[in-house]
Amino acid sequence: MKYLKLFLISALLFLSAKVYAGGVGYIDYQKVINNYQFAKSTITEIQNKHNEIEKYLEQKEIEFNKLETPLQKQKFEATVQNELRTKEAAFNDFREKKEEAVYTRIHAVSEKIRLEKGFDAILDIRSVFTGGVDITDELVKALNSSGGVR
Repeated sequence: MKYLKLFLISALLFLSAKVYAGGVGYIDYQKVINNYQFAKSTITEIQNKHNEIEKYLEQKEIEFNKLETPLQKQKFEATVQNELRTKEAAFNDFREKKEEAVYTRIHAVSEKIRLEKGFDAILDIRSVFTGGVDITDELVKALNSSGGVR
């Protein structure tokens, strides 16, 4: 009788426990980036900043070719190298912040979908050999309809 009560209590606890569907969702991250409007505009911003540095270098090359003496060229090169280091550092900071903003938005919406669907995890398609549920299109739709923040 004692064991029967223990069994019944255990069975009731087990049956009343919340059951999670579990499983794994996956996304094609590159497809998300290619179809998410905020990501596309961010890539354009980054490319524009990169193009500014390229134009700067082209202009400096023209100026360098106009110099006559080796000493002028040497001083000019040193100045340009310092300016370029500063520009590259600023560009790298800019790019990292922009990429982080995109990633953060994608992660936040992915997490919301993960919780709604009861998935244990959402992986990138490159990590999934077989199985799982593709939520790429759902994620892109959610990102674009909400501006990326839900």
